[in-house]
Amino acid sequence: MRLKLKKHAFTLGLLGVVVLAILFPEPGAKGGILFSEFTTKLGVFVIFLLQGLGLPTSELAAGYRPKRLHAFVLSWNYFWFPIVAGLLLLPLSLVLPSDFQLGFWLLAILPTTVSSSVVFSTVSGGDTSNAVFSTVFSNLLSVLLVPTVAVAYLASETEAKIPLLPLFTTLLILIVLPLIIGQIFRKVVPAQSAVVTKRTKPLGKWTILFIVHCAFANSVQSGFLGQLDATLIIAVPGGAIALLIIVSELIWWSAAWLRITRAQRITVFFCASQKSLATGLPLATSILAAAPGVVDTAAVLIPLLSYHPAQLVLAGMLSGRFVTKET
Repeated sequence: MRLKLKKHAFTLGLLGVVVLAILFPEPGAKGGILFSEFTTKLGVFVIFLLQGLGLPTSELAAGYRPKRLHAFVLSWNYFWFPIVAGLLLLPLSLVLPSDFQLGFWLLAILPTTVSSSVVFSTVSGGDTSNAVFSTVFSNLLSVLLVPTVAVAYLASETEAKIPLLPLFTTLLILIVLPLIIGQIFRKVVPAQSAVVTKRTKPLGKWTILFIVHCAFANSVQSGFLGQLDATLIIAVPGGAIALLIIVSELIWWSAAWLRITRAQRITVFFCASQKSLATGLPLATSILAAAPGVVDTAAVLIPLLSYHPAQLVLAGMLSGRFVTKET
């Protein structure tokens, strides 16, 4: 029982901070003792600083080839995934308000996970070097691609006008700069960086939980969450799970066309099907902060928060099967 709780501690933590936001929204909402733009931005900076410290970039050169593998992953991260999500939204749009639809669109264009994709690829017999290269490339590309697409969507659906240059500058400072600083420290003082990474491992997750709590607390204060009915509570998580299953099936099936090794195919599966909460949450909150009041942040995040634990459960189930079939 204790092992199961430990394994799903982060998912339970997400549920916990959402419940706390519903019951006690004042501390985490705007004007509360917990919330401030500075603390939120500092939290994002810390997340990527820790990722930079722990990122094994020595694997990048080894994982560069084959190029078609990485092109395939990127095509699913940013092209095919949105197409599948768009088709799924055709029936869901009948019951989902526009804020939730934006959440699914944003989920569809987010980069892959870094740590989860690499870990699941490794334990499943996949190619670790390929996984590191694909995840790093996908996440760096997202800093330019995700804001551009999201802002264009917001402009077409609402009257919001978001200047891209200040947004890019903010994201470069909050995401790319700490990654670079972390990598510099990793190169200069590798032993100390390894110690810091090990001791501060929970800090990144706690920071994500804090940002999620503040987003939901603001939504509760605005009265948006109180308007949700049972249909939405079922439709959004159900739609996210359906999207995960459909995309996973299509990725594993289409990856056979690449003519790559089984280990590389496993890596492709995890890197192409997973979506990053660590990168997606800062991207989403930064984009929406540039257009305050246009949409409800919590509503936009709910599809991602539904997809993330579902992908971890599925990956955990499949990793054992991949190893079993290989042996």
